[in-house]
Amino acid sequence: MKTLDSSTQASSPGSLSLSNEKLKELRPELYGLKGKWLEYREKKSAGYSQIEQIREHIFYGDSQPAVVLSVDPLIIVAYSEDLDCVVPLYFSNIYVKKYRLKEKTRLITVNTYMRGPKLQEDIILGPNNSGVWFGFHPIIAEFVSDDLDVIEMRKLKIDEKMWEYVYKLGGEYSSKYPNAYRDGRPIYSQNPATIRWF
Repeated sequence: MKTLDSSTQASSPGSLSLSNEKLKELRPELYGLKGKWLEYREKKSAGYSQIEQIREHIFYGDSQPAVVLSVDPLIIVAYSEDLDCVVPLYFSNIYVKKYRLKEKTRLITVNTYMRGPKLQEDIILGPNNSGVWFGFHPIIAEFVSDDLDVIEMRKLKIDEKMWEYVYKLGGEYSSKYPNAYRDGRPIYSQNPATIRWF
């Protein structure tokens, strides 16, 4: 691994390959001439590109349940077992039809985690958090990978009560922080939620 912390290992790694077609739809600026220039700058400054980071993220990161909380606007809550919490992710409504989404549709998030002295301000820690991490970066698997068989197999391993728990946490979060969502696009989704007005 070149971009991720290799001192830890996910208990349930995503093991997914990246679909450039899907990522391009989410992040078109990472491709074409603009993308080439951006990649050059990123490799010069950080040693790797955003695309390389996303590719490693969904392969080595921790796969967890995610649930559609609403479709208008499209809000998906991504769960972290390590933090025992959800964060809401906002996406364009074009994905509702594209992926046939409805409220409570089950998806998979692949998470990487952050250390630090301060908890991300949009996180509501659950009672079963590990106490190790201060934040996480979720990526919705279905939106960046064509490995649907792998994704479906992961879903089958998640207990029914866990799916219900994630949806419940999403509702509680929405009640406490209405209109507070993260930009769901990869890389941006590591940033804490901001208030949006629709």
